Amino acid sequence: MRAQTFNLDHRTAQVLKAAIESYIEKAEPVAARSISRNYAFNLSPASIRNVMADLEDAGFLSKPHTSAGRVPSDKGYRCYAEDLATHRGLGVAETERIRKVTFCSEAGELKEMLSSVSHALSEFTSQAGLVGLSSFASAPVKKVKFVNMEDNLVLAVIISTGGEMRNQLVRTDEHFKQDDLDKLSNYFNDRFSGLALEPIRKKLLAEIKKERARVDSLVAMALAMATGLAEKSDVNEEGSIFMDGASNLIDQHSAKLSMSEIKALLKTLDEKKKLALLLNECLKSKNVNLIIGAESEIEELKDFSLITHSFSGTEGAIGAVGVIGPRPMDYGKIMALVAYAAEQISIKLTGCNEEITR
Repeated sequence: MRAQTFNLDHRTAQVLKAAIESYIEKAEPVAARSISRNYAFNLSPASIRNVMADLEDAGFLSKPHTSAGRVPSDKGYRCYAEDLATHRGLGVAETERIRKVTFCSEAGELKEMLSSVSHALSEFTSQAGLVGLSSFASAPVKKVKFVNMEDNLVLAVIISTGGEMRNQLVRTDEHFKQDDLDKLSNYFNDRFSGLALEPIRKKLLAEIKKERARVDSLVAMALAMATGLAEKSDVNEEGSIFMDGASNLIDQHSAKLSMSEIKALLKTLDEKKKLALLLNECLKSKNVNLIIGAESEIEELKDFSLITHSFSGTEGAIGAVGVIGPRPMDYGKIMALVAYAAEQISIKLTGCNEEITR
């Protein structure tokens, strides 16, 4: 038991872990007497009740008005997932299935492979499996080629690290010769390969601010081009999202949700744009990422948790794999699953034959 991030003492951490695991198992408010009866803590029900009251005051537990027991809060689930959950190894069936669906796909069948991974995660967890490629605007750029067009138009041919290509026309204030655009292409590829459009623009702005007295014409031209591309690209676009098992969420919550709430949840999962934004946030972390309950800022997902892990291509993170499920779920198992799936996808995409030692 780690209990480090939230600085809980051993006894308090034990009681919180027991309360959350009991709630995950039974889906009922947890009373001190139940913990005393089912866990060998050598603590009286009164002592456990006092600890639970302290945990409630600290925001880890809450007490429904209609019950004498307590239930975990978003903060409690985060503490449990980060510090208290048992991170066990995966079974042979789980690892072999994930490897099979990852490596049996032929080259060029990336989307089929990602769809198969989301299906496997849904089957193993009985939740919704989710795999997403970052949107083009937020994806790292591998290579750019600028081509001179007529009427002060420049064609930007952009290739992302995921292999997607997009052509974008940018109108400029002046006419550029192709020689200048070739220099600009080389400058972009030498300096900014692996970055997305908006970070490129910000780095150029910072460079110009730092060197106010002498701004190289190439840098100024690069900033103008990066700004034009960033403005034309929609950072909120969906990218490619593969989801399997959304019906599992409905089945588990049908008794708690009204018909209008079920329809709103299905609409959110079907539109996928909001999920794409959450997955893009995940790309900023190299570890398991947790979004619990209201942290998603999506009303329809306030009773759910999203557990994700980014995966990489040859030049950086290009997507994420995850599971959406109810807040009371087996965090230890699911965190291990998404981390392993992300690792295997990264190995497949980078051509690395050695698995990372965990």
